[in-house]
Amino acid sequence: MKKTFYVLMAFVGLALTSCEPMEDIHDEIDNDLDSQLAVAERDYVLTEDDYEELGQNFPNFGSVEDARTLIPSLLSDLYPTYGAGSIINVGFDLFDPLRVQDYSVSSSDYGMIDLSTDYFSGMGDVADFLDAKYPQAEDGEYVRLTYNILAEEIAYELSADDFDVIGDELGDVYPDPASSAAQYSNFDRRSDRDAYWSNDMIVEALGVAISEEFGDIAGQQYNVTYAIYDGSSGTESMTVQFDGNTYVAVGGTSYEISSEDYDAIGDEFATAYPGPAGNAAQFGSFDVRETSDNYWSEDMLLEAFAFVITSEFPAAQDGDQFVLTYRVYNGSVATIVVNLVLDSGAVTIDEDASVSTIEETKVFAYTNGDWDEPYMLPENSYTEEFGQRFSNFGDEDEALAKIAIFLGREFPYAEEGEYKAVAYRFYNGEATVTEYANFVFEGGDWMAIPSVISDALQFGYEDGMWVPDNTINYTLTSADYSIIADALSDNTELSTQLASVDRYGNFDRRPGASAYWNDDNLLLAMQALLNEIAPNAEEGQKYLLTFDIYNGSNTTESLSLIKEGGMWVINQ
Repeated sequence: MKKTFYVLMAFVGLALTSCEPMEDIHDEIDNDLDSQLAVAERDYVLTEDDYEELGQNFPNFGSVEDARTLIPSLLSDLYPTYGAGSIINVGFDLFDPLRVQDYSVSSSDYGMIDLSTDYFSGMGDVADFLDAKYPQAEDGEYVRLTYNILAEEIAYELSADDFDVIGDELGDVYPDPASSAAQYSNFDRRSDRDAYWSNDMIVEALGVAISEEFGDIAGQQYNVTYAIYDGSSGTESMTVQFDGNTYVAVGGTSYEISSEDYDAIGDEFATAYPGPAGNAAQFGSFDVRETSDNYWSEDMLLEAFAFVITSEFPAAQDGDQFVLTYRVYNGSVATIVVNLVLDSGAVTIDEDASVSTIEETKVFAYTNGDWDEPYMLPENSYTEEFGQRFSNFGDEDEALAKIAIFLGREFPYAEEGEYKAVAYRFYNGEATVTEYANFVFEGGDWMAIPSVISDALQFGYEDGMWVPDNTINYTLTSADYSIIADALSDNTELSTQLASVDRYGNFDRRPGASAYWNDDNLLLAMQALLNEIAPNAEEGQKYLLTFDIYNGSNTTESLSLIKEGGMWVINQ
């Protein structure tokens, strides 16, 4: 027993005096184990069981960040014998639904395609802008663009139903005129009658009809023709638009000089201007050639216009506006529209008449090298072609399968590799919305481009764990260029460059140009940007920045930065 006690004490003594040496022993064992672990490089593709083990409801990830976060634990289970320096390239599926980027065109953006206006004149300008804004666009990219565009005047003629609507809506405000309009489907223009409609009242009535037919679209102009009665039946027209609050007359009442008017002008001015008056009556136009004996000067034309307007609109008052259409001869016959205002029986040209624009928001897709609106399925195709109960789809897989067959019939001459962007109506369980899908023609058939794509990440074994490459790939947006301009606004040496990048949304890389960005200045710009958009980035964070440049053509460059010592430096 005594002997055993001494032996036990010996062991206790060893334990009490050997703490630090034991730690060294453990470290040595760990190092030996690490040195015995394999250093390997291999590829691995996740299985459905892997996604389930990682807690995913579907066999894919919702984002690359999810993949970065979750995959390391799986690799630790799969490869426990892999050690420092090992690399595994992991393939996985990523849910990447079609995304529509929103962009609102600012006043300065119109200058990107050399417009001096703050609106587009037509859809050609819109396509040119998208080309300039997104020079690196790829097939299947979408943009929801908000912009101002020159409004095309919509011609509309009031029907009997419209007069009924006017009668109902304005019955309390103008009882007799409204009742008369609904009963006779015209506006009574006799100023001595209880049913009389003044110009202002007609503008209000036209607003009621337009709102019912088209809705209220700010800036859109409508040239409305309507029946009148002024002792005999006739018609008038007026251009109106919604100013965001109410309907207003644009340029006033519209009127086109008729053949009878030219005859009346011939009689009225036969003494004052015998040659021009006779010529106008004979040919139904005004000769505006200065060398002609029948020449109508601007002052003479205004006299003729005043005669026509006061004859046709005897109740017109000073300040009333008119849009007059007439014909001239200057080697050939042309039609002219002029805005006039009445003043003491005479007329003057209305210099305040302005261009009408409207704000539009439309979705555009880049396919086959061009920007255009996606192909919208015909309204009747859902029930007649696709066998749907309503004019929409309720199942995405069914929609894509049936649309692919439909495209084959609609576009029988498609070429291999051709893209088609399609818009279709879809009921999502709560409301019917517009969805978009891309199709590509391959092997004689239209194929829907799937929303689940394959992706891959590289993981390395460092410090006892699997670590993903932390590089963030970032493409500068239009707002980022303004951020750079603001962040460096105190740098007077870069004033020209900053003005250029703020205006054009790219960096001028033409050596010798006044707005040239050299490599050092580009680094300064990217540092300023990352300080603004990633102020809390951790040490060692990497960014691969892709930005638009102009070097004689529109293209892009990239710069890789890493945060070291609290500063962004070039990542070698």
